Amino acid sequence: MKVKIKVGDGYQEFQYDGDLNITVTSLLEKLGNPVEYSCSCLQGICGACAMVINGEPKLACQTFLKNEQVVKEYEVITIEPLSKFPLIKDLKVDRSILYDSMKKSKIWLESDAKVNEKDLDFEYEMSLCLMCGCCCEACPNYDLGDFVGAHIPVSASKVIGQEKDSGHVKEIKKSYKKGFYNHCVKSLACEDSCPAGISTQRAISRMNKKSVWRIRELLHHD
Repeated sequence: MKVKIKVGDGYQEFQYDGDLNITVTSLLEKLGNPVEYSCSCLQGICGACAMVINGEPKLACQTFLKNEQVVKEYEVITIEPLSKFPLIKDLKVDRSILYDSMKKSKIWLESDAKVNEKDLDFEYEMSLCLMCGCCCEACPNYDLGDFVGAHIPVSASKVIGQEKDSGHVKEIKKSYKKGFYNHCVKSLACEDSCPAGISTQRAISRMNKKSVWRIRELLHHD
């Protein structure tokens, strides 16, 4: 099997003839770790090893060679860094903008969290976000500009459900409308690419209901 790894403006090619029942991170190890890349837990929990594998953003530690159709048909696997984030070196990128956008969107609790049992399943699902950046990589609109990306409604929908309605919650809603709602084209590529299986559509729908449609209802009522 041919392994193509993007390095700078070109690709390095390697030959691998071993077991295909291994992950991409294991493949890189067996090749002697020829390039720089981020990796930590190897269990699909930290999100550090997100990269583009055969054209799709995935976690390298959760992507098995035997499951890659391109490997099956053409005996080749192409590994590239996420393209929507600043490149550090080889396959390693700087995803700090994901955390910066959360600060900008004011996504934190300013009071003790309130617990609503009917929302527990939803909030648990949203808490699975790895901040890996796969959703942003897959999104046709995300380009490090004004659009903040799908991790924002995922995180914000949980916070505004746990905090009492306040000035802070209103700021979150206002920021969401400006940074996400006004830019999202509803392709839902974010949901298709999420390695944690989060329904970003549920998060977006909830944030739209609380931040946009509720305002329109009040305006219409008045």
